[in-house]
Amino acid sequence: MKNSIEVISKRRLGTRKSKTGCRTCRLRHVKCDETPIACTRCTKAGFSCDGYDTERLAHKRNPLGITTLTILLPGQTTDERRSFNYFHSFTVPMMNGWFDHRIWNRLVLQVAQAESAIAHAIVAVSALQEVSESAGVAILPEDMADRTHRFALYQYNKSIERLTTRMRSNDPNVRNTVLICCILYIVFELIRGKYNEAIIHLQNGMHVLGAGKFDYHALYQAHPGLQKNIEDSLAAAMVHLDLQSAHFGASNTHTQLDPVMLENGDNSWPEPVNFESLQDAWVARDRIFLQFCMFAALCDSSSEADIAANFAVLSKEQEKQQIQLLNFAQGLDQLEEAYIRRGTLTEKERGSLELLRMHHMGVSVIIDSCLIKSPEVIRSIYSERFSATVDLAERITARFLEKQREAGPRLTLLMETGLIGPMCLVIDKCHDISIAQRALHIMESWPHREGLWDSTLASSVASGRILRICEDSELGL
Repeated sequence: MKNSIEVISKRRLGTRKSKTGCRTCRLRHVKCDETPIACTRCTKAGFSCDGYDTERLAHKRNPLGITTLTILLPGQTTDERRSFNYFHSFTVPMMNGWFDHRIWNRLVLQVAQAESAIAHAIVAVSALQEVSESAGVAILPEDMADRTHRFALYQYNKSIERLTTRMRSNDPNVRNTVLICCILYIVFELIRGKYNEAIIHLQNGMHVLGAGKFDYHALYQAHPGLQKNIEDSLAAAMVHLDLQSAHFGASNTHTQLDPVMLENGDNSWPEPVNFESLQDAWVARDRIFLQFCMFAALCDSSSEADIAANFAVLSKEQEKQQIQLLNFAQGLDQLEEAYIRRGTLTEKERGSLELLRMHHMGVSVIIDSCLIKSPEVIRSIYSERFSATVDLAERITARFLEKQREAGPRLTLLMETGLIGPMCLVIDKCHDISIAQRALHIMESWPHREGLWDSTLASSVASGRILRICEDSELGL
């Protein structure tokens, strides 16, 4: 018996897991002699030594709530698997805070098993996001003295290296891989506060998607991203980020409208819509947002004299958008009724429907007032509707934050337009100080990111807009 125990002890001592050695020894769970360039243990045993990771994470115990995935992650180190698991357990649910999207629920995690470029990009995002979440900030300034920052950048560079090699293949599915990496790179750069780099990745992704200038009139019939030979949820996510970038003047796909283009366009009226799922409604919302951005930009750039000269054309297009928005609202009501009849409406789906209704309310009041140039007239006619939009946004925010207090840490990273963009539009368009201040308070009460929208930066810009509203009021404008 004693000899048996000694044998077992020796076996355990001889198979200690290496924590600082080469990648090959760590994967084989054997002690590495750490010979520079290639370890002697690998070469003598006939194995190819994969070398040493230049950056590793500090050892951490598995945080409460991180699940261990029972999927194959070939060649990944302990640090990489841990970050991958964090992404699955925390980052994905956070990104899907408003809606459940297939791209995050299944697509990215599934494809990462076969695509090392995606796996490394996930690890890079997860490592930084965990630190960002712990600090409770949406932007994490680069700190190369920090081990986690170095590890994340190392993973990011490895992903780019693997993707560059992968792009040389003739595999038709490589476009999906490239687009997933582009989205993950966008997230990575946004967490670091590097907006220019994020926009470059976004524009590269739109180029891979094959998106040229969007046909404004075709948007009445179909979402532009779903006409490509790309997985639908992936294409829709990329177009959504591009839509957000249009608010910052960074989109290359939005057509600059003029009255002649509207007059020569399709004269048919929008048809009623039927949503079979929240994803259908989400896609329709983005299609409406795309047209709204283009038409609102034309109205904003037009003087009172321009609007008067082209009133027939502009008012007809305004009416078309109003009908489309009415159809959208009726589609949401019918979808909710269908959920209730089936008894399948979850609390999250109820919240998602409420968010879409708030978006509808905000866009509707801006479309209805877009041909009016007088702030005083807008205040007198539309303040009640702007206020109702903010009322709903306040209720959504309060319920969401209460839910997060019960479930765990406050979310800082979402990849979906929720409250920030709509509240910025309300502040910009309402011309009412009290309503604008309430909208600002919503953004300030919850520091977080919604794709390209950052609540802290947006609040700073909105504060300047409120000061201008105050100045205009003092001047009687």
